[in-house]
Amino acid sequence: MDQEEYNKAFEGDGQAVPDSVRVRALDRALDIRKFEIELYWKRATYFWAFLAVTLAGYFTLRAAKIDEDAKKDALLIVSCLGVVFSVTWYFVNRASKFWQENWEHHVNLLEGEVIGPLYETVLGAEDIRFRKLSGPYPFSVSKLNQVLSLSIVGLFVMLVVTTLLRYYCCAWPPDVLALVTVTLTALAVWCLYWKGRTRWWELPPERRVNHVLAHRLTTKLPSVAAPPEGDKSK
Repeated sequence: MDQEEYNKAFEGDGQAVPDSVRVRALDRALDIRKFEIELYWKRATYFWAFLAVTLAGYFTLRAAKIDEDAKKDALLIVSCLGVVFSVTWYFVNRASKFWQENWEHHVNLLEGEVIGPLYETVLGAEDIRFRKLSGPYPFSVSKLNQVLSLSIVGLFVMLVVTTLLRYYCCAWPPDVLALVTVTLTALAVWCLYWKGRTRWWELPPERRVNHVLAHRLTTKLPSVAAPPEGDKSK
């Protein structure tokens, strides 16, 4: 879709798009972009809480003086949960970034004829250098968060490998709980990747159609029955 096709998509019955429609479309795009950014950081806080508790639980269990068999099983389960949570956080970060950029592109396409290239114009100092520790630098906050979440994935994978090597290495026959836990973790990560994606962009344009069913529910109050003739009050 080029710029002309994009503009025609707002036309109704072949008529030119009124300026008021473009203004409302721009306002809606800005509002949804703001909403996506708010959701992005709310989700980040949600996952940070889970991961902090998981990480604290792992090291608390490792320092605890409990039965060795119970400790190794608990450490493996907690670290595998950390892998699932951290991978989910990484995927959620990328999904949030995708939809945030979607609405940013809408703003870029709409604002030119409404308010001018305000959002597309970036103003900054002439000399922006990374070595200026007290000065600004055009980092992407969302990209930094993605790199951080990917690092947390690596941390929990390392904890899983460390636990396996320390407590389960060279064991024969293999521990059933460890085998099942690692298998379920790998299956959960695969399901998050494979089933969590939307694949509409892989389809040809003629197949990018959502077919839905509409159901209408009707709510009615029961009608009041008229009293019999003999029961009427005099």
